[in-house]
Amino acid sequence: MIPRTLQLGGPRLRLEPVVEDMLGPEYLAWLNDPQVTRFSNQRWRTHTVDSARAYLASFEGTSNRFLAVYLAADDRMIGTMTAYISEAHGTADMGLMIGDRSCWGQGYGLEAWSTLMGHLLGPLALRKVTGGCVRGNVGMRIIMERSGMQLEAVRQRQEIVDGVEQDVLYFARFRDS
Repeated sequence: MIPRTLQLGGPRLRLEPVVEDMLGPEYLAWLNDPQVTRFSNQRWRTHTVDSARAYLASFEGTSNRFLAVYLAADDRMIGTMTAYISEAHGTADMGLMIGDRSCWGQGYGLEAWSTLMGHLLGPLALRKVTGGCVRGNVGMRIIMERSGMQLEAVRQRQEIVDGVEQDVLYFARFRDS
């Protein structure tokens, strides 16, 4: 099980558990920004402080984790990550949102993804990590491919983005690969 006080670091980032005081106006602005959530099913909801608190509370008493992504240089929160862990199966399904659009395209998503995945497959010793995205989410596809994940499955024409049917791609990486 991941300790509640877990802090992970990469060369430019720090990951730590989200706490309630992180769920402020900036975080809510990300969740309600149509560009940030363009490829996420979060785009169908209007997010409030109460909905953010309820989401955070859903992690209590579970093995799942909700982590903040911080720039190490200036201690600024730029996004969040999730890891939905099945201890019985030795698996985790990861998610990532870099909400601060000024940080897009600078490799922070890949660094955060690789840092958490490395912890899940390394010290935590899970056997498999998965993630998914719609085909049109090129940035997320690149992150998963560059982190060593392999395409595992495609659900054809599964979701609608901007009025266009999109395949959902599922990627995976095993500890022993």
